[in-house]
Amino acid sequence: MGTTRRGWTAPVNRVSDSEHPRAGEPLHIDLDQENDPYADDPKWPAWKVTLAVVFFCAAFWSGISYLATRIFG
Repeated sequence: MGTTRRGWTAPVNRVSDSEHPRAGEPLHIDLDQENDPYADDPKWPAWKVTLAVVFFCAAFWSGISYLATRIFG
């Protein structure tokens, strides 16, 4: 009852494997903001995104509750 399943091992993530690329693989890190294709796009403020999500969720759950009350009385 205290034995583990045979043939199954959990994946192991070692720090040495995750910080360095594989042997022979070049490291691709683009720190230049000039190459960002979305740099010129306007960004929405966080409060507008929050309001949009809250209103969408409120409308969705209001519709679900309306349908539930119409179906189940």
